[in-house]
Amino acid sequence: MSDASSSRYSYFPGCSLTSSAGEYDASFRLVAKELGIGLDEIPDWNCCGASPAPHHWGGNLGVLLPARNLHIAGYGHEAMVAPCAGCYNRHKNAQHELSGSEEIREQATRVLREPVRYEIEILNLVELFDREVTPEALAKRAQGRLAGLNFATYYGCLLTRPAKIMNFDNARNPVSMKPLLMATGANADHFPFKSECCGSYMGLAHKEIVLRASRRIIDVADGLGFDAIVTACPLCHQNLDLRQGQINKAFGTNIEMPILYFSQVLGLALGLNADDLGIDSHIVSARKLLAKIEQGAAERTARAADASGRGGASQAVCAAGEA
Repeated sequence: MSDASSSRYSYFPGCSLTSSAGEYDASFRLVAKELGIGLDEIPDWNCCGASPAPHHWGGNLGVLLPARNLHIAGYGHEAMVAPCAGCYNRHKNAQHELSGSEEIREQATRVLREPVRYEIEILNLVELFDREVTPEALAKRAQGRLAGLNFATYYGCLLTRPAKIMNFDNARNPVSMKPLLMATGANADHFPFKSECCGSYMGLAHKEIVLRASRRIIDVADGLGFDAIVTACPLCHQNLDLRQGQINKAFGTNIEMPILYFSQVLGLALGLNADDLGIDSHIVSARKLLAKIEQGAAERTARAADASGRGGASQAVCAAGEA
């Protein structure tokens, strides 16, 4: 870990970050640049297959699609980062299948027309930032900029499960976001629904399931007084943010809970512009949260000016006494 990293990674943006979650891509790239992390987008990458591919071609299409990305990424770097939790999950699953089956490796080799390379290290966005910046280094840069805020950390299903394949954090009680969030000056109190399912892809076929599942997560966060829910998954973000109006209408509630990406929060802590981080692109406004940040900054400036004034007055008194 370092204060100013010079590491470089292969970057897999996937379909969500190049379409509906463009603000996730923008904020990730900005924060990575600010921290000195180099990103090289995988050339000619393809869709990871998401949820449909594993159900086709005997299940192997869900392996072969990510296998091609791993193969190309392996040319450039020893590690790749996939900020989308779904893409991260699919590539880790593919790597697991490739490592355990000579038959699938041979099939991938036939498709690629050369021996498949699949052993590149795969990181999600939280892992990457945890590796590249220490809480102490971030705290030094943030200067308590997000003090007074309390974030609910929400991991969902795909970052940590199945645990033996993801091998990331604790599947039942993940805590990886907390150290860096605390380093921003904010609080990240325990959120009991941090690993509950938001309904995932069921929004297409059974919207009512997503509305019920996501409502529980938002309702609990609101009841516990959190200022925002922080996630690292575009699908979770979509269900919690985009559908929040549908949830309020369906259940007669009036919740207004901002849903922010982990990279957006780190960007705010580093003093990056909220518009550049895409925070105004969300359905649920974060204006109250941003107002708290501005108010905190004004109060810190006033305290510093007051302390400076008292220091100047004391020096004047001492100087008068010596004269």
